[in-house]
Amino acid sequence: MGSTMRALVWKELNRVEQESYWPTPDLKNQEIRVKIKAAGICITDIHMITGKLDFAKPPWILGHEMSGIIEQIGKDVTGWEVGERVIIDPVVSCGSCRYCLIGRKNMCAQGGELGTTYGSGGYGELVTVKPSNLYRLPDELSFAEGAMMEPLNCTLGAIDRVRNMVGSHVAVFGAGPAGLLFIQLAKAYGALTVTLIDIRDEPLALGLQLGADYVVNSSRTALIDYFAGKEIDVVVEASGSVQAVKACMEVVAPSGTVVLYGLNGSDQPSIPSDHIVAKDLTIVTCTSAPLLWDKGIRLVQGGKVNVKAIVTRQINFESAETVINELVEGKNSSTKTVMIYS
Repeated sequence: MGSTMRALVWKELNRVEQESYWPTPDLKNQEIRVKIKAAGICITDIHMITGKLDFAKPPWILGHEMSGIIEQIGKDVTGWEVGERVIIDPVVSCGSCRYCLIGRKNMCAQGGELGTTYGSGGYGELVTVKPSNLYRLPDELSFAEGAMMEPLNCTLGAIDRVRNMVGSHVAVFGAGPAGLLFIQLAKAYGALTVTLIDIRDEPLALGLQLGADYVVNSSRTALIDYFAGKEIDVVVEASGSVQAVKACMEVVAPSGTVVLYGLNGSDQPSIPSDHIVAKDLTIVTCTSAPLLWDKGIRLVQGGKVNVKAIVTRQINFESAETVINELVEGKNSSTKTVMIYS
């Protein structure tokens, strides 16, 4: 019998189970084995468990937001040492195809994302990756902050593609982790004002603390009336709501930009193409930004983005099965939950 590890295993629809003796991923000569210290619980994980997103089939080890400590190094690897604190880029690729060579390895047909489409992720205690998938975690940042670098990388990739951010008025739909990152990134990229929209007061209050200039509870305020006469240059959809996508197209000013980020898994048409053409809108998306990891780390180090405040709950491995299954059932929600391995 080979080596084993602790893991939270997605074994059946709507449920994960704790395992103490799950097989450890193999370590090849060109790879590094990382002992996971923190793993973020992403809404994508929850949507996979419930069957809303068909990225993989159980049994599966989820978790694409990860940080940890190097435990073992393959014999052909140089430049890294056992014990180093690292952030894991979960996107695996061949390194030589057209997309890899133009810096878009997330589109590599031979690759995928650890924990989502490709192989064992951070819900397991150990992960093996190529050295090119690792970034050093600065000493002043916690492992929980390290796990937040993956969602920061994706949102940063979207904002980095917006050409008219400087001096713009921005609206962000959704005060979840992505929306809270978007408001900070918009300000870091030169936005004049940012308005945050959600149906929950608590995350809206957190949004104000993190730099939003205005917040709107759309369950109590008609958005069309609220934004009447306001020139909103950039609108970000980070809620995963079909209705919010339509609202973005209505709220944004002519010649503006709409960032589509949230996934809803509903398979419902939500893009009014005539509206886009008539208003001459620019549409921006992003699922990964392979070339921007270092920039994201520097933004957090420099105090431009606060990821620590977004982590509103930290749980240990022993309690994670209960907590994640409750999240699947829609109970005990928090802005962001991160699992910490002891």
